[in-house]
Amino acid sequence: MKENRQEVIHRRAVQGMGVLVVLTVILAAVTQFTGGGARYAPEGVPIATTELLFEDGARGLVTVDNAVTGARLIEYGENEGVFVRAIMRTVARQRRMRGMGRETPVQLSRFEGGALWLIDPASGVQMYLNAFGPDNLAAFTEILERGEQSLRAEAEGSAS
Repeated sequence: MKENRQEVIHRRAVQGMGVLVVLTVILAAVTQFTGGGARYAPEGVPIATTELLFEDGARGLVTVDNAVTGARLIEYGENEGVFVRAIMRTVARQRRMRGMGRETPVQLSRFEGGALWLIDPASGVQMYLNAFGPDNLAAFTEILERGEQSLRAEAEGSAS
């Protein structure tokens, strides 16, 4: 006796999968043509830039130095500077994944309209810091201002 086994896929399920595929293709096309999936990137020339070196030290100490002058801009003790620490570790992780060290400074730049970007030329990481809220933006704004002060002090010291 021969058994008649026939697998049945419901017509509605097949139609649903077809509609899902068509909608996915339409959504991908619309995103491609409207630029909806475009990555943000800094536009224009920065009005202020400072180059930074981060150091993740012992006992939770994080330091941020001006790469040009060597001046210490800020130190965060344990449980301080959580956002700066997180950004620093993100950049460090991206560099480790590419086999790079911390030798190349990270650029912190302000653009027209107040956009603040952290740009790592070594790994290509670019972070739009305004997107993380005013408190987190203020942390990096303070670092940028201290970096500018450090450059001015260096210039005044070498001029005299």
